[in-house]
Amino acid sequence: MSVPARSPWFLRGLVLVAYAVNGFCLSAWSVRLPAVGDATGLGADGLGVFLTAGAVGTVATVPLVGRWVARTGPGRVYLLATAGFAVAYTALAVSVHVGSGTALVAANVVHGAAFAATNVPQSLLGARAERRVGRTVLPQFHAVYSLSAAVGAAAGGAAAGAGVQPGAQFAALAVLAVLVRGAVSVLLRRDPDAGPPPARGTGRAAPRTGVWLEPQVLLLGVVVFATALSEGAANNWVTPTLVGSFPVTEGTAATAVSLFLCAQTLGRLAGGRVVDRVGPRAALVGSGLVSAAGVAAFGTAPALWVCWVGAAAWGLGAALSVPVAISLVAGSPDAPQRIAAVTSLSSLANVVGPPLIGAAAGVVGLRWAVGSIAVVLLGGVLAARAAARPGTTARRAGPGATVPTGTVPTGTVPTGTVPTGTVPRQVARRGRTSSRVVPADGGDSGPGTGRGRESAG
Repeated sequence: MSVPARSPWFLRGLVLVAYAVNGFCLSAWSVRLPAVGDATGLGADGLGVFLTAGAVGTVATVPLVGRWVARTGPGRVYLLATAGFAVAYTALAVSVHVGSGTALVAANVVHGAAFAATNVPQSLLGARAERRVGRTVLPQFHAVYSLSAAVGAAAGGAAAGAGVQPGAQFAALAVLAVLVRGAVSVLLRRDPDAGPPPARGTGRAAPRTGVWLEPQVLLLGVVVFATALSEGAANNWVTPTLVGSFPVTEGTAATAVSLFLCAQTLGRLAGGRVVDRVGPRAALVGSGLVSAAGVAAFGTAPALWVCWVGAAAWGLGAALSVPVAISLVAGSPDAPQRIAAVTSLSSLANVVGPPLIGAAAGVVGLRWAVGSIAVVLLGGVLAARAAARPGTTARRAGPGATVPTGTVPTGTVPTGTVPTGTVPRQVARRGRTSSRVVPADGGDSGPGTGRGRESAG
């Protein structure tokens, strides 16, 4: 029995597969970096340039992807990203086979661009699937990414143990991209949410810099930047920090990274219900505070077990910030540009994070440099408090746009902002009144709206 294309499970299932294949492929080759360096003659510095090239490709491409998605639809851009990954993995395989470090770096720029071209459309589709389901599920997609990354790392390690050359592994990933991503792209054509946006009869296009300079986008970008910076530090610096601070082996120190990732994944699996219960603002603020406390404990703890507890709290706090931030900006007609703007700061953190932490470590030591990320996370907490206030969540309305809770003055609904099949309804909760657009059958128009907390002050 086929699943209807408009079913919440149809789009949700496709997005889950998209996130899963993304996490699996990235981790499967990342664990082979030593072998890649040996095959191409790149040392530690050269591999650093190689990784930075991928982040640069992402940062350079993500601003363009938002406009591509807005014009052609997320499904077509995801198909373009599929082709990009196939080309990138093939080029990486050839580069390793011929032993060219220069070609390897260039191929990773293409890989970074393909990553940007898949990240924005799958984030937008995840937010649309979330609205169909009627509750917060975007963190679950990120949890699947994390779990698939763990599986990919294990597969990459098994390939290394079996003597599989990294070039052959890159070639296998190219085939996987064509088969799995290609299947997702074909099935997305059946779903209207993946197609081109409806033509707008009137109105002017948004200015090129308008979305990027809006308060909500900037503030949520700060939240995402702080979270991405802390995640990168956890993956790259936790093990060397503990090895340098305690008499432990590299394997024992890596336990802290495992605790971080496990806590982050569990937080994402269970976090949707938390967001629905307390609202996105409280979820963002609470996540930032927990993560900052974990980083501070890790950076100052006198005992190893306290560092492990700190790493777990660090990961738990990092679980929800990015998916909640994406969900907050995904409900407007210019959602692709907003998602691109917010996620671009995550890519920027991946570019500037390693050299900033390295420079700080040269002055105050690695452990204090990592611990100082708590200050950045506290800055993200302040930004989160401001980002979810009614004054910063107002969006430019357009045909087919929904109206977020608390952003429209009581008793008014702007012309053209109510989608077909919805009716405005006044809702009074705990002495407060707000306008909300709900489906004609009386249901809620998006995740968490049944509790009326999106704009809770």
